Amino acid sequence: MSKKYDIQTIAIDKITVINSRERSEKSFQAVKGNIENVGLKKPVTVRPSDDGDGYDLVCGEGRLKSFIALGQETIPAIVRHDLSKEDAFVMSLVENMARRQHSAMDLLKGIELLKSQGYGMADISRKTGLADSYVSGIMTLLSKGEERLLTAIEKNQIPITIAIKIASSPGDEQKALQDAYEKEGLRGNRFVTAQRLVEKRRTLGKGIRNSGTRKKDGQTLSAREMVRKFKTEMDRMRSLVEKANRTEATLLIVVESFYNLMQDDNFKTLLRAENLNTMPESLSDMIEQREESHV
Repeated sequence: MSKKYDIQTIAIDKITVINSRERSEKSFQAVKGNIENVGLKKPVTVRPSDDGDGYDLVCGEGRLKSFIALGQETIPAIVRHDLSKEDAFVMSLVENMARRQHSAMDLLKGIELLKSQGYGMADISRKTGLADSYVSGIMTLLSKGEERLLTAIEKNQIPITIAIKIASSPGDEQKALQDAYEKEGLRGNRFVTAQRLVEKRRTLGKGIRNSGTRKKDGQTLSAREMVRKFKTEMDRMRSLVEKANRTEATLLIVVESFYNLMQDDNFKTLLRAENLNTMPESLSDMIEQREESHV
């Protein structure tokens, strides 16, 4: 029976990274410095490539790049003879998801990659160690294109259960938020954050697009894109006007209520007794204007 793995020193230029990922310069320098000072503690893991000439990297990209930066031409490696390229890709992906501190969307993109490889919810849950309900929710939001909600979940701005309710309530998102407030304890700053998120999603869409008038490649926006951007801004301004009108209506009710209360001598006596005989200057001015309009 052929052995499943062995340890070899192999040429770095024979290794292909099949699942590269970005890492911070600080993290990279820490790995490189550690290797330079104390040596390589753990070999990288590779598999023989399918064409028989070289190796596919399974785990250890940071270590490999550090060896390259240090001018090394070879590196110790655990050679896995029992892995297919697909298995190696999944192992690499799962290791990245499990070991590093994720920025927004990283974990979600990892789940999406596994899904694109044909893995179902149960398989993804087992391979990543995530709960079935979480994976199911993420896959639901991915299928709906809810990038804005997914980013908010990863930033811990909103629970995944609330995000799913919002995504499943087109045109009725505010009711979903109200239900979350009443039944699921979404309170305080998290409730305010969720409200702002819903408003952004309504005016700017489910996805997160780069702002500005030019694309990354320097090309100007097309006429269709300009129209879409103008419409988005108009929707946003319309929403602000609606909010301003609601606020003004509420303020008028407050002024009218205080005006009526201030006509009651007993109420004014009570305020003085409680040392509450002052009020905000702006509110006082509005009440005076209200009195003048009825003189």
